[in-house]
Amino acid sequence: MIDNINVSEKLLLWYARHFPLRKGKLRLVEALWREVVERGDHQRVAELAYGDFRMPCDLAEMLQRQFYFFGTYFVEEDILDCWSGAAKGAKVILDVGANAGIYSLAALAVEPKARIHAFEPTPEIAERLRKTARLNGLCRLHVHEMAVSDQCGHAILRRYRGELGTNEGMNFVCTEPCNSGAHTVATICLDQFCEQQSIDYVDLLKLDIQGHEYAALTGAESLIRDRRVGTIFMELNWGLAGTCSATASIHLLQQAGYVFAKPAEYLRWQEPGDWLHGLTDVVARPRLTRVLTAT
Repeated sequence: MIDNINVSEKLLLWYARHFPLRKGKLRLVEALWREVVERGDHQRVAELAYGDFRMPCDLAEMLQRQFYFFGTYFVEEDILDCWSGAAKGAKVILDVGANAGIYSLAALAVEPKARIHAFEPTPEIAERLRKTARLNGLCRLHVHEMAVSDQCGHAILRRYRGELGTNEGMNFVCTEPCNSGAHTVATICLDQFCEQQSIDYVDLLKLDIQGHEYAALTGAESLIRDRRVGTIFMELNWGLAGTCSATASIHLLQQAGYVFAKPAEYLRWQEPGDWLHGLTDVVARPRLTRVLTAT
């Protein structure tokens, strides 16, 4: 892959991968990549920072550019490091809202014997993840082209690329039909899925589904109530009172005896409180010992 690109692209790759100062790095790569890549030649195979895994990438897409130039999801690198630490020793991992599968791949890099179920409802993204799995011979990575929700059936997939139209990772499911950008997808709840797959315990669960996290947790009610889900990494989608997925999700887990921490190298477990409102992501686990009281 490196031998087939021009010198300017090689230099930008070196800068992204090896230059020690992080500040401004993403901005510079975003400003220069079109200048160094030959016009119309956007297809690449990324060499990831996780194991020896490779991933087909389209440089025209923002997330895939980060995988190619940095070998990781640059803006979530700290969370990915925390996730990789939690994946060590895991036997069963559920990656809900897998997108390109960077979290699944990071987990397999540290725990190659883990069984990973990746859920991605967008057909073209799920197919790309299957290609990545085949490219790397990952027979323990199972891709499910469906959405995780509070019931089994069907929902409407809305394709959404963010306010600027540049983020291909923001598709979401809803129940209301719409005029454009919609696609019907299958849904499943995690309680039923784990029963079907004879999964008694989930070591690690990731939920990143654009505000649908509470529905996914509701569909895992039995697993969570019985504390058969270990560590949970969850995106927090804050919204208006009464309709806030983050607030409802935190409350559900708190009632089930879970405590929370900011994703970091060292996790400081606490009861929920106002400190959570400054976070976009949180880690949760069942309460094991006495924890700090949030202020």
